[in-house]
Order: sequence, then C-alpha cells, then structure tokens
Amino acid sequence: MQVPPLQSTDAIVRTILPALKTFPTNEVAIVGCHATGLARRSCEYDLLVISRDPIPEKVVGIDDSYAHVIFRKEAEVKQPGPELSVALATAVPLRDNSLLLATAISDCRRNYRESCGALMELHLASSLKAVGRVDDLLTGEQVREADFWLVSGAYDFSYAELLNSGVVPAPSHLLRQMKTLPKRRGKSFQAWASAAGLELSSRASCENRLEALSIVYDVLRTSEASLDLLPQLGRYKDADAFNVLKLKAEELIQSIQSVDCFSYLGKEMVRGMVDLYSLHAGRLSKARDYNTTIRDLTIGEDRLISEEVLRSLGLVRSSEMLKDANAQLKTAVSALAKKI
Repeated sequence: MQVPPLQSTDAIVRTILPALKTFPTNEVAIVGCHATGLARRSCEYDLLVISRDPIPEKVVGIDDSYAHVIFRKEAEVKQPGPELSVALATAVPLRDNSLLLATAISDCRRNYRESCGALMELHLASSLKAVGRVDDLLTGEQVREADFWLVSGAYDFSYAELLNSGVVPAPSHLLRQMKTLPKRRGKSFQAWASAAGLELSSRASCENRLEALSIVYDVLRTSEASLDLLPQLGRYKDADAFNVLKLKAEELIQSIQSVDCFSYLGKEMVRGMVDLYSLHAGRLSKARDYNTTIRDLTIGEDRLISEEVLRSLGLVRSSEMLKDANAQLKTAVSALAKKI
C-alpha cells in the first residue's frame, strides 16, 4: 500500500521536536490523519510512543498546536491487534534506533487487508448489537437511551464500511471519508447519516454539543478513577484534552462545515459518555449495564449530568424518527455482513 507524504519537514520539526525531547530514548512514530495525508490545520499530531510500562494516553501542548501521545509496549507492537495493526500500516517513524517500528510497519503493511477485515468485523458486530439494543429500548419507551445507542451503532457501522474499503477511519474527517466511498453505497451513506442524526446539524447544534462535551470532559478530568480505569480515562486528565477537540470543532464551525462538525462531535460524544458511565459505575461499585447508560448518568441522587446536557448533546429525536433510522441502519448492517 502507498502512504501519502507528510506535511512539510519544517512544520513537523517545529511541532514535533518538543515532544521528541519529552521522550528522548523511546521509539516514536506519527500515526493518524497526519500520517495519511488527511490533516487540517487544526488537527493534532498523533504520536505512538513505545514504552516499557503501561502509561495512559496524554495530550501535550506545543505552542499553538497539540500532540496526542499514545503509549504501547514493545510486545504489543511486535504482535499488534487489528486496531494497532491498521494504525501501524500508515505510521511514519520519527525515531527508531532499534528498527522495531520499521519491522512492525513493514509487517502491518503486508497484512493490511487482513487487519482491516478483522477490525471491520469487530465494528460490524458492535453495530449489529446496537441496533438490537435500540429495538429493545424503544419497546420499553426509553427514547433517550435508544437515541444514544443508535448514534453509537451508526459510528461503528461507518468504521466498518470504511475498513471494508481499506480506509483508516479518522473521526474528524469521517463525513468526507464516507462521501468518497463508491456511489453504489449511497444507501449505506444515507443509513449512516440518518442513524447518526446528521439532519440535526447546524451551527447552533454544533456549538451546543461542544458546550455539553466541555461539561463531560470536565467531570472526567476532575473525578478520581480507579487504577483499572486509568488506561481508559487517563486521556481526560490533561486540561488540554478538551482544547484539542475544541480547536478542530471551531475550525469546522467557522468554515461553515456544520455537518462535518456535528459528525465529529457525535463520535466524541459516544466515546465520552461511555467513558463517563464507566467512571460512574466504578465509583458506585456496580456492574455495568449499558442499557441504562443514559438513565444512570442523569437520574437519581448520584447523577453526573442533567437533562439539559442531554438535549445539548443532540439526544432529542422522537421514537418515530429513531424507529425509521434504526430500520435503515439494520438493513445496511445486514447488507455489509453478507459481504464477509
């Protein structure tokens, strides 16, 4: 597979050099949209750092830009799972004295299609589970819960569709990526757009969703998490974590790309709310029941967010709208599953 060239060397040096100095002896590579030629001006650099010990993700502020640092152990890089393998296939090494990254990248590029297929199946299974959950929730008249899981299922489906075409999904570029799929998949695009609620997109809805996410991030940043949750929640502990999201969202809003922005913030909303629920369940020492994610976060003395935050996040659709969109997504998921 061919990998698009990175941006200018001068820009990389100005932005990445301070991060390299922070990890002076580690192997480091660029992954994500900067490695695949998709990056906008506001996109942070995603850095993969090889570490001996497990370390939570972190965000490093560099002048007026940011680097999102992901740590992986050497054993994980030598035998990567599907997600890491797909990311490594387009990685660009910055420091690789041991040639560990060069070997891993070469192997992952040879196995790229197989890794995409394996990762696609995982996302497709999650999407299929979500549409079934939506049906059950709507039967029980849990509309907000159903709305959330339909959005979640939509993004898993979009990832599956992109991976089926050999495309590495990038959250803030998802709309553009979905639009570039072959035209014969028009029904798949419409099913994804309807399930994700993109018809609700506007400048105001993006600004509301961004404001609500600032509350979610703030709760996650300021709340204590158990040691077992630190790998999952560590990324929120840096105050700059929300600034990364905000920078990209504001660039899209200001350039009148409200649908792109709403799509991007929708994906971040799903991840943030699931992480918030994991934190909440851990604090209460209760087993996780994802069928009650929204209810547990918004109802009762232990609630973490308000109904107003839910509305600002965009979870406002009627049961009729949800039933129609879920039916479309279910058809699209089944069609993709038949291709496996």
